[in-house]
Amino acid sequence: MTLALSVVSLLAVLFLVARGTPLSRWPVILAGTLFVIVTVFALEQNGWWPSGWQVR
Repeated sequence: MTLALSVVSLLAVLFLVARGTPLSRWPVILAGTLFVIVTVFALEQNGWWPSGWQVR
């Protein structure tokens, strides 16, 4: 559930940031967002995420 909530939150931020962006820049924005999602997920799964930031 935490992963789904994180992905939905990041996609909502992506939508808000990219609203006024021309379509030619969308691949860069999508790649950046995907990179952030994968990085956060990898850090959290490997125990490198700060314990104060984890949702319990």
